Amino acid sequence: MMEPKRSIFQCAGQWGLPFGLYLSCAAVASIYADWFAPLQLVFLILLLGTPVVAYAFQRRKFIEDNGFTEYAGLWMLGIMLFILGTIISSLVVYLVLQYLRPNYIYEQTQMAIDTYKQLPQMRDSEMLEILQKMVDRRLLPTPIETVFNAFWFITFGGCLVSAVTALVARRSLPKRR
Repeated sequence: MMEPKRSIFQCAGQWGLPFGLYLSCAAVASIYADWFAPLQLVFLILLLGTPVVAYAFQRRKFIEDNGFTEYAGLWMLGIMLFILGTIISSLVVYLVLQYLRPNYIYEQTQMAIDTYKQLPQMRDSEMLEILQKMVDRRLLPTPIETVFNAFWFITFGGCLVSAVTALVARRSLPKRR
């Protein structure tokens, strides 16, 4: 008896959790990279691997459907994966920024200010002045604002990445003998 074919949305729902955990690991590595330098490399590897992971899920669906998944379906799968994965990683990042590293945004801004002050060509820059005013007037984004900005950036970028990886995932299947 043939198994019913899973829809794009069922696959995205099933694979969204592992993809979200993957994105969460990348985000947490990025947040803690200033405390533990090897996490910079972990973050970079995970960041560069993100299109590969999206492609792997799209290719898996293409093979599961015996090569009959249309480009639009694979693209939609990638979009849904990024949306679901980003929702999960957004929750993780919010919890980290709100409770584990509540001063992270301030620390990063202060580090940028200190770096600008050390560079002679940046000492009188408008950017340094703006950053300092943001700190002095407590205008830095809150953790939830940071998470929402990251959510929209990642989902938009994920849509673009998915468009490309869907093209590659549709390459023809090997012929069976």
